[in-house]
Amino acid sequence: MEVRSLFPNERGVSEIIASLILVLIVSAAGVLAYSISLSSFSSSTSIFQLQTNQREEKVRERFAIVAVWWDLASQVNLTVLNYGKIEVTVDAVYVEGVAVSDYVSGKGVKTGAGGLVCMKFVSPVTIQSGQTYRMVAVSERGSQDEVFWKA
Repeated sequence: MEVRSLFPNERGVSEIIASLILVLIVSAAGVLAYSISLSSFSSSTSIFQLQTNQREEKVRERFAIVAVWWDLASQVNLTVLNYGKIEVTVDAVYVEGVAVSDYVSGKGVKTGAGGLVCMKFVSPVTIQSGQTYRMVAVSERGSQDEVFWKA
């Protein structure tokens, strides 16, 4: 007596199942790659938008050093005018290219449009009467203004 199988060609059935499994694996890999690329593109778009906003704010930022004076000891006073439309925070001052590290007042003070801020600091270089010094004020956003001041 001969036993008949429900699937006369068993090899064909396993090829169909193997093909379905491969299609499933490839589909899952495609969905995974798509979701990773979406998150990657959205994060790079966010970073680009942030950088663009920062550059726009830097361009809109306007300030100028309007006065510099010295108390004949070691303290220098520097007055900065914000003539832009956004607030400015002067974050650093350089005298002859040397960063000021000893601030008495004024560093990090936010100044609104049309406002003045007076910064007092101990000069990092020795000030001599009659000499000319290059003073540079730099904002948090990286904008800068410079003057040549005669002591």
